[in-house]
Amino acid sequence: MPAESRFDHFAKSFLGLGRKDRVLGGGSERRVYLDTTATALMPEVVWRGLEDYFQVACANSHTEAHRAGRDTTRAIEDSRDAIGRLVGYQPERDVVLFTANGATGAANFLARALFPSELRSVLKRFPAGPPPELLRALGAGLSDSGRAVLDEMVARPLVVVTTMEHHSNLIPWMEAVGHHNLRAARVDPVTGALDLADLERILEQEGQRVRLVAVTGVSNVTGIVNPVHQIARQAHAVGAQILVDGAQWVPHARVEMHSADPAASLDYLVLSGHKLYAPGSRGALIGSLETLSGRRCVTDVGGGMVEYVTLQDFELKDDVTAREEAGTPNIPGSIAMGLVAEALLLIGMDEVAEREHRLTEKLVRRLERVPGIRIYGSTDLERYPRAGVVSFNIQGLHHGLVAAYLNDFHDIAVRDGCFCAHPYVKALLRVDDQTEACYRQEMLCGDRRNVPGMVRASLGVYSTEDDVEALGSALEQLVQRADEMVRRYFGDRDGTFRLSDAPPLPGNFTVADEVERWLGAKLPAEARGAGAVAGA
Repeated sequence: MPAESRFDHFAKSFLGLGRKDRVLGGGSERRVYLDTTATALMPEVVWRGLEDYFQVACANSHTEAHRAGRDTTRAIEDSRDAIGRLVGYQPERDVVLFTANGATGAANFLARALFPSELRSVLKRFPAGPPPELLRALGAGLSDSGRAVLDEMVARPLVVVTTMEHHSNLIPWMEAVGHHNLRAARVDPVTGALDLADLERILEQEGQRVRLVAVTGVSNVTGIVNPVHQIARQAHAVGAQILVDGAQWVPHARVEMHSADPAASLDYLVLSGHKLYAPGSRGALIGSLETLSGRRCVTDVGGGMVEYVTLQDFELKDDVTAREEAGTPNIPGSIAMGLVAEALLLIGMDEVAEREHRLTEKLVRRLERVPGIRIYGSTDLERYPRAGVVSFNIQGLHHGLVAAYLNDFHDIAVRDGCFCAHPYVKALLRVDDQTEACYRQEMLCGDRRNVPGMVRASLGVYSTEDDVEALGSALEQLVQRADEMVRRYFGDRDGTFRLSDAPPLPGNFTVADEVERWLGAKLPAEARGAGAVAGA
């Protein structure tokens, strides 16, 4: 099958495409899913692959005693390798570790590896560096490798991030080293791009004290692509390592962790399976086998990660994937990620990137025609490339109202708010410190009605020009009906916008409905919790 038709076959195979839902005002509309950056839809290769797995090989891993157990273990390891190949890993020097909770779990895992939890208080309590007598006391109770880790933490206590980061690549480092050991490179609030000169200044100023540079490959707010290999050179020039948050990068571009120039190679990469067309799956950390094998990051202990256990002690396995992935893994999630990775490798990520680049350009140009719109970040996609994400506001309309209207009247799914990237959104919106303090106080009191934010439309391989036109047309209709919608919608304290003159649309799915459909009988009233009401 030619590469072109492979892409089309994949793009048309996603569950939920083409369905129609009821909308307010009467009738139904074709579902338009423009929230891929939050979670992608599932392709046929995943659900069919999982269906086949559960039919013929469902079992636990960690056993060679029977065929299904062997098949399960092999499927997990094949998936691990496929994910590595998707990002250009070198299996002789890199390892792929599965983690819980997407890229958040992966970043936290690396933070524990580089800055062990039991030693973090040393960095947090002593901004100017711990006193020598404390270091001697701590070192006396550590192994040789433990003392080496402590010495490295004290010598290189700093982590450099950027204002662009998703919270999953910001808060773990803040928690690990304390805010006084964190440096953040600025962004240009007009273009939305990372200020590379400011990053260079920080690295030159802090020099040998920097342990890690943590930067996103693609912003989840603007879709702007960062020159991560250039940043890797800057980090390595001062002896630091680099971590790239690939959650939004890997699904939309060809990623090569290693470069012909070793100084431009990436040390660590994290990603989220649920953004990689495998909803309900896992996170992954890809990085140095030598470093990660030499660090005990274990937070969960139990089955599968020990060589021997007595009532007095236990011995951990040397293999890092066994040691750090205790217990029964998310088997279907692991397999789902492998299925998608193999499919994308077969299609070719250059093809994916080229198709999405063209559609992103069309999305930007179509939105520019909407009266009163403000798109955040530069719309010059040649100078500031984007990967499938555009965030915007409509003059005079709350971002929550815009998102609610698109859902209620047009069945278009977008996201609104700050997208777990508060510092970046604040910079793009030009929110000053005094105004932010007011918003913060309101939020701490449980009132999110006035919190500033944006509306985000994000694309996937299944997105089409028809989707782009549907969004543009719906926004133009909203602008024409703006006064009416401002009267009809009200904001709850939780920030949700609802119509005052119409009930909310019923949901399409509840657990209770599924069980009743399968049983052919009604569940008792007490079995239908609050979450089930929407589907009634």
